[in-house]
Amino acid sequence: MPLLVVPVAPTETNLLTLGEWDSLIAAQKVFFERADHPLIERLVAAGVDVGSFDDEPGAGWSGMVLVADPTSPRVVELARAGAEVSAGPATAPDDLSAAIAAPLVRRAASALAGLAVVMARLRSEDGCPWDREQDHESLKVHLLEEAYEVIDAIDREQTGDDLEEELGDVLLQVAFHARMAEQGGRFDLADVAAGIVNKLINRHPHVFGDVAVSGPSEVLENWDAIKATEKRRRDPYEGIPAALPALLAAYKTQKRAAAFGFEADADGARKRVDAALTAPLEAEGLGQALFWLVALARARGLDPEDALRKATVRFRSTP
Repeated sequence: MPLLVVPVAPTETNLLTLGEWDSLIAAQKVFFERADHPLIERLVAAGVDVGSFDDEPGAGWSGMVLVADPTSPRVVELARAGAEVSAGPATAPDDLSAAIAAPLVRRAASALAGLAVVMARLRSEDGCPWDREQDHESLKVHLLEEAYEVIDAIDREQTGDDLEEELGDVLLQVAFHARMAEQGGRFDLADVAAGIVNKLINRHPHVFGDVAVSGPSEVLENWDAIKATEKRRRDPYEGIPAALPALLAAYKTQKRAAAFGFEADADGARKRVDAALTAPLEAEGLGQALFWLVALARARGLDPEDALRKATVRFRSTP
């Protein structure tokens, strides 16, 4: 058994899991990066042999444990060398993932559990009457609004406190819907998180498997292929939400159609736009012009939805 690395900061000892404590107690020797770590006194009192940083262990030291600072580069180095790394309360796909996530994993687990606790109280009989009366339908508008406020913060380049707050509001919507589903016996917040974790692992075989890729474009091709296998869709446009903004819906539809041979070049798309606009302007012709403008944007590597939104913002800010 290789060296076990337990990344836990002195301020996080209350977030140590029972399994980690059992490993520390059973270890032949526990090494510490920090001589003032509060776990040292507890382990000595429990009769465990402890060592200082000067007795630095190697990845192959069987039966040994290193209690490391989560931000220490040594955690990742030892994972790459073959050491086992604890992910605390999380389940990591591999030791390197646990090492990379070490600075965040305990705080994130605690904070998200706190969100679940607050949401459960708000939806309970002893909670908030407004929160209790909401359902999935009534919250749709709030989910859209919060998502757009995230986009607005990014467009305004307010990617500090503003973006943090807006992302929190989106996360609230996720927790709200998950709590309602839990009360209906369908799924809960843990199921939502576990589902996206499994999806990310399955769709990144070049990270968590042995698939080799040449670059980002091949990553996207593999993603689409894996997704198609998972969903087993018969309709090539299935999964494109009807509620999407029109420009975005056209963009995603054309992108999906590209897999079946549709791919307009810039010149061809421009001619289609010109043809639609030279005819008497009616709803159908305007729709055609907009559709081919989207194709022109795709051919130029542009996002039409993003471009129009930013143009609107510029117009509103012009005196």
